[in-house]
Amino acid sequence: MRPALKQDGYTDPNDYYGGGLEDTVHQDDFSKTEFQGWARMGLQLKSNKEDKQGFRIIRVDPPRLGERFPSNVIAELVLDLYHCATSLVGEWDELREFDNLFLVAVDATKISLSQSEDRKIPDEEDFSFPERFGVRAVRGATVLEVRDEAGVVLSDPALAYEEGGKPQPKGKRRFLRVALDPAQYAADASGRGSSLGTDVYDTFNLVMRRHGKENNFKAVLETIRGLMRGGAHSMYRSIPSWLMPVLLGYGNDPSAASFLSPQMKSFASKTAGVTSPNAALDFGDTFLDDKHLRDSFPGCNVVIGHQDGTAARKYYRVKVTDDGVEATSYKSPTMSSGNPIRFTPVQVQAIRSGLCPGLTTLIGPPGTGKTDVACQIIANLYHSFPTQRTVIVTHSNAALNDLFDKVMARGDVDERYMLRLGAGERNLSATSSSSHDFTKTGRVAHILSRRNDLLEKVQQLSESLNLSSAAERGADGAPSYTCETAEYFFYHHVKKRIDQFEAGMEKDPNADVKGSFPFIKYFPELLSTSMALEDATTRIKEIKAIFDELAEFRPIELLRSQRQRTDYLLTKQARIVAMTCTHAAIARARLVELGFHYDNIIVEEAGQMLDIETFVPLLIQGGESDDSSVSSHSRLKRVCLIGDHNQLPPVVKNISFSKFSHYDQSLFARLIKLGVPAIELNKQGRARADIARLYSWRYDDLGDLDHVSEKDEFQKANTGLAHTFQLINVDDFEGRGESTPTAYFYQNVGEAEYSVALFQYLVLIGYPPEKISILTTYNGQKELIMDILSQRCGTGTPLAGIKPGAVSTVDQYQGQQNNFIILSLVRTKNVGHLRDIRRLVVAVSRARLGLYVLCRKDLFCHCHELRRTLGQLATKPTKLQLVKGESFPTERMANDKVDEHKIHEINDVTEMGELVHSMQQDYISNH
Repeated sequence: MRPALKQDGYTDPNDYYGGGLEDTVHQDDFSKTEFQGWARMGLQLKSNKEDKQGFRIIRVDPPRLGERFPSNVIAELVLDLYHCATSLVGEWDELREFDNLFLVAVDATKISLSQSEDRKIPDEEDFSFPERFGVRAVRGATVLEVRDEAGVVLSDPALAYEEGGKPQPKGKRRFLRVALDPAQYAADASGRGSSLGTDVYDTFNLVMRRHGKENNFKAVLETIRGLMRGGAHSMYRSIPSWLMPVLLGYGNDPSAASFLSPQMKSFASKTAGVTSPNAALDFGDTFLDDKHLRDSFPGCNVVIGHQDGTAARKYYRVKVTDDGVEATSYKSPTMSSGNPIRFTPVQVQAIRSGLCPGLTTLIGPPGTGKTDVACQIIANLYHSFPTQRTVIVTHSNAALNDLFDKVMARGDVDERYMLRLGAGERNLSATSSSSHDFTKTGRVAHILSRRNDLLEKVQQLSESLNLSSAAERGADGAPSYTCETAEYFFYHHVKKRIDQFEAGMEKDPNADVKGSFPFIKYFPELLSTSMALEDATTRIKEIKAIFDELAEFRPIELLRSQRQRTDYLLTKQARIVAMTCTHAAIARARLVELGFHYDNIIVEEAGQMLDIETFVPLLIQGGESDDSSVSSHSRLKRVCLIGDHNQLPPVVKNISFSKFSHYDQSLFARLIKLGVPAIELNKQGRARADIARLYSWRYDDLGDLDHVSEKDEFQKANTGLAHTFQLINVDDFEGRGESTPTAYFYQNVGEAEYSVALFQYLVLIGYPPEKISILTTYNGQKELIMDILSQRCGTGTPLAGIKPGAVSTVDQYQGQQNNFIILSLVRTKNVGHLRDIRRLVVAVSRARLGLYVLCRKDLFCHCHELRRTLGQLATKPTKLQLVKGESFPTERMANDKVDEHKIHEINDVTEMGELVHSMQQDYISNH
């Protein structure tokens, strides 16, 4: 979208969107500013049908006491989406409260002629950009409210839970109430901000939004500023005294916060809510059996006592002493199948550290199960400490959803105690039986629905005892009880009957107690059978559980507003709260205001977070006292940082901050450098052993789990491919190697065509397309690959609608995996940012069964930093070798030698394209 000068005295309002995005700023009677083309993130501001301005200031509040600028400046925007595509309308309708917008005034008469020059730097780094494009003013705004033409507040999250679902917005206009910067407005009014004064707000003709992932900078910066203003005392109330010296890097002992240190043992012996150093830790279902328990403590004398030797699945309490390991098994308290993973000794050590008070630093190389370890720690803390709250923090929504998903899939964590904060929960696929989402609003809706179900059971119980009748129900058949009256009913009728039954029941466990069981009519399936004492006890527990759960829902019943209910859920009921580090920064002030507290925090992807991004989540509670004049302390007992400093660091786009300020160093990496004790997982179970060797040299002692050599999928060869991994040399395609259509937008048409052709080949011989991912090291190449895929697998082609599991950059794909990876390295003139060995580790560690790297061999193999990995890749032929006549899945083993007459060697991109074309013709003729 580019502004241009239009010499025309009149423009029909209906043509504003006819050929793209355009708008007008009156400079005189004959000149107007026209926007040519369109922009996904931008819209014009124009007058609507009532001749009101597209932007107007509606309220300026007087200054607060002691300040010189207005307390609030509120304005209204009118957006016309009439000519926007449906998908674009949906994106603008996703604007929520506290999102940030930019108001821009563009004057085409001020455009510099230099905009047509071939520039070598991107626009975002060009200081002459405003002059070249006529940008006269830019102001920020924060969204307060979004309404449609019917006046419905679209930004209200409660709309999604109305009966019938979220209503469709009415009309194509949106009315946005926004807050402007009061300090900037005061500067404009005085003439210091703009020479036009407040008239500058009448010149805005463009509104810009940012991508949701980038639209939170204002809240994050405000949180950091608030922490700096708050002084050190607020941090000391949130950060425990045993952790502060380690985080700040002072003190003589970097291991002082480790669970084995004398300081932490003393802390454990004096602090409520943690296990005494002389007591056994409850490992729950961490161990699969006695043998697994013994194998987890190699070299130790393990003594196991059994409280219930008949249980099919045993849970364990374990005490580690200088003399050995003392364990006691007990029967599973839940009906779930329990943890299915046979944890390694190092993983068990990490779980033990996570259960003990102190700082746990866990290094997880690719595929070593660090997410499974985190999930087990969360579940063990949930069961061992019922009164404590655990906060889960990750860098990305994808990682948070994956971890949250695994916790839910266990089945032994009650979903009413789980809460997911932030916007990423929309992509959370609940694997539990619940069909509700895990946002605050979604949890309230689930609780209200669950409350109705439980009250129906209370009504049925009352009717079975002849204490009420169906006539007492509501008009729609709803139960007549509330949580409050259900509690009265329990104490006056149910509990009395239970006490009488237990006082007079037979001592013989095999005796038939059906005749004296008071609730026999409530369980009609028992009328025709006998009832043993154990069965009666189980049924009584079921009845008590109904009233116990209703007692927890009573405050939700009493509170009437949605905000009160969600706040109560967050601060009183939720025991596992998950959020990203960005949301922690956004919501910190609100959480502290609510009195939110937690006892344990688990930070996943800690190696990808900035130092401040890891630090802020530790400050989302205010300590036991908000009054600095009295003694106060933090409730925080356990901090678990999980990451890998050998993979990609935090992304810092400003080169000066990154190179000279070391701002890209994570807190996790800094603690490792300081010598803080860390547990490094040493067994990977993701990739074939030969693929794992491409990156295992970066770690001290990274080996393979047994299933890597035993499972069928690792033993079988890759169908139609002669090798499990290969470096494929790609020469110039049509005389071109790498290209840069714009600055830093690197593309390589030859590698892009090759990667798509290889994907097509694999799909045509039977590979599931979702098991294949195409990765590259540059965004420009990713866009090019997606364009080629849309043509090769678009409408009217034999593979129409077929898409790979992912097309992504290496940086964006960190933390994810797939069976087969096609990797394009793009560059042909110099190595580029792949010279950072951490990026190479991420790139080659995403594949489980097959890795195929497309690159310029002579360039990358001669790079000293990459030789350990590229040298192994170069041991295979550098031309793609296919195996003719195979279809997925193959029975050929990975170690079998392929007959030479079956191998088809591909010489270049053109030959690969011709092969795929002929296979598509055969596919069409056979279908």
